[in-house]
Amino acid sequence: MTGLPFLSSISHLRERYLAALCFGVAASLIFAEPGGGLLGLLLVPFAIHHRTWALVAFLMGLIGGATNGAIWLSHQLPGECLGREVSLTGRIVTLPREQLFATGQLRVTAEMEVTHVGDALCAGPKRVKVTQYIEAEEVGSSLRYDTHVHGRWRFKPLISQVNPGSLPDQARWVSRGIDAAVTPVGQLIQTPSHQPIPNFRLRVLDEWADRQGEGWAAMRALLLGDTRSMSQGEWRDLRHLGVVHVLVISGLHIGLLASLSFLLFQLPRRLMRIPGDGGGMAFASVSALIVTGCYAALVGASFPVMRAYLMLVAAQLPQLFGWNTTGRHGLLLVISAMLLWDPRIMLGASFWLSAGATWLLVCMPWQSLGIRPLIATQIKMIALMAPMTLFWFGETSLVGVATNLVVVPVVTMIMVPLGLVGLLLFDAAPTFSEQLWWCGAQLWLLVQTCFDWILGCCRHWAVITANLGMLQFSFGVLVLLLWGESRRYASIAFLIAALFQWPDKQEAASHSMTLLDVGQGLSLVVQVGGRTLIYDTGFGEPDGFTQAEKVLLPYLAHRGVERIDTLVISHADRDHSGGLEVLRAALPIRRHLGFSGEPCRNGERWVWGSVEFLVINGPGHGQQDRNDGSCGLLINTPGLSVLIPGDVSAARERQWVRYWRDELAVSILVLAHHGSRTSSSHALLKWASPEWALVSAGRGNAFGHPHEEVVERIKTREQTTVLSTAMSGAIEINLAERNIPELTPARGPRAPYWLKLP
Repeated sequence: MTGLPFLSSISHLRERYLAALCFGVAASLIFAEPGGGLLGLLLVPFAIHHRTWALVAFLMGLIGGATNGAIWLSHQLPGECLGREVSLTGRIVTLPREQLFATGQLRVTAEMEVTHVGDALCAGPKRVKVTQYIEAEEVGSSLRYDTHVHGRWRFKPLISQVNPGSLPDQARWVSRGIDAAVTPVGQLIQTPSHQPIPNFRLRVLDEWADRQGEGWAAMRALLLGDTRSMSQGEWRDLRHLGVVHVLVISGLHIGLLASLSFLLFQLPRRLMRIPGDGGGMAFASVSALIVTGCYAALVGASFPVMRAYLMLVAAQLPQLFGWNTTGRHGLLLVISAMLLWDPRIMLGASFWLSAGATWLLVCMPWQSLGIRPLIATQIKMIALMAPMTLFWFGETSLVGVATNLVVVPVVTMIMVPLGLVGLLLFDAAPTFSEQLWWCGAQLWLLVQTCFDWILGCCRHWAVITANLGMLQFSFGVLVLLLWGESRRYASIAFLIAALFQWPDKQEAASHSMTLLDVGQGLSLVVQVGGRTLIYDTGFGEPDGFTQAEKVLLPYLAHRGVERIDTLVISHADRDHSGGLEVLRAALPIRRHLGFSGEPCRNGERWVWGSVEFLVINGPGHGQQDRNDGSCGLLINTPGLSVLIPGDVSAARERQWVRYWRDELAVSILVLAHHGSRTSSSHALLKWASPEWALVSAGRGNAFGHPHEEVVERIKTREQTTVLSTAMSGAIEINLAERNIPELTPARGPRAPYWLKLP
């Protein structure tokens, strides 16, 4: 490799130094201020003096990650820009998703690469999430894929929930490079960009617009990266089968398609002797990379897909350029470069899944590829990546190996090749292309029939949910790293990860209350001596998204909760009861009070150990005045007390004051109706006299909760401190026998720099 001496020298860096560099970059993500990582500069002379080169590499990664973090912070949107209208120009780079509400309004969401911002103060964001609200009859003016857009926009805060047991929303945003959210104000000017591959993608999607059914939905997802027609129920079924990754383009698709392409391009030399064949594999390798590169561009060239493709390219570079090194070495090189360019990609699942799948692929010699080795590789990927899958998604499937054994070969060896040939012949032979696509869709329906049977007989026992922590995740990463060196040590690490996957039952036995961060809604969990009470479930849509699935169930799994002793649903509003059906299906419930259960009866008391529960309002049923009929709950411990009023109005609060009087004196008050101006009256605040006022509301919500009047009303009481889930995330309260309330917000002063809000 005489022509590229610099690259040749880089290629000979030892793998342990590259791994140390990556660990250093990862360490930079834990600092509350990225500048803290720059303290590593002080240790560099010591490490060089003692020739501890692995430590030098670690420190270089730490310093590089910290420097990158400081630059990233300087480009973030200032808090004063939230709510401001600015002129923006950009290009829509993802397929817009549409959701029609019962009111006839249409919500359109997409991602936009920003090319110009009219306000210099707000010019930091480079990629934003776009949300457009229009009437259904105005669908012609909705956002369109691959168009240049110009107009007036209003900056909005990104969803930023953070809770124990689930990954912070900000981790997802920063790993995808999304810096802010905007919504258009007035009319937009849209101009098609006419880029060839996106234009071809749009033409095929238009051709398939009237193709309905699960088979065509699968073909759209596999060939064009379009999952918009997949429902929440279909995704849930795929998760329970352990095959959700099959329809989400990732490192698995890139790696297996490259393997199949390599096998096909090697086929002629396996079937016949070719004159002048020197035994090299450069032609097959380059051809496989070209095929997978075209596929990556066709499915949208998203960040996760391109990362997986670059990892595959790096794994083949040593072989193509004749370097005396391995594909693993090349993969580590490109991973190191990616992390130094953007350390925050480590906060997303796609990086780890792509890196893990590609790593396992390069650990297998390409010379041994065939149908049986490909199937064996898939089984290894599923088993070895189980700890990583559980960490990122909280569940895996016992039938995953069997279902993947069927679906992965069908998808990668039949459906995708048929579809790609159809796309290649789309303009030249449209009828033949249509037949190929139809065959692929019918094949998926046959597979789906098998899936339906498996779900019918196995769903109740086949789904494993486990909330793995960083320790288990670290062992999962160690499993993958060791697999290429020592299968024995990798197996030991895998067993350790499996042994430590069970939640700590001591967590469930603690005395605590947690106000979860469910956005614009309410959900609160009380745990006393191994018993659990849940007050409300947060927002949820019928047969759609619920905060119970996103936040509540992962939190309960994190705490080791296997049953609910008492469930209180304050009233019927969906921001309080939206996850009820999901919760019922997931866990046994011993007693259910409030909406859809027993009516809440004023004055009812029960005691768990040293903690007393008192119902102060109800019944939680009915549609008329249902806010004032909310189930109210008062929790008393020897050291403190908590009042949870639901959504009652100021008028009902004044009735409480006349009836309950001194019993309303509490340490902690959860503000009624998310801090609405119609609640939290002077009378209640006077008699409750709380030390802490907690608000459960969404950041930047459309209702203006908590209302300024309420906040000012509380501030006049100097002894009361206001804490909101919108800024602090979930708030945990220690119910131990002490007189001073101990509150711990999930987003505290020591939170990592990328988790803080402007």
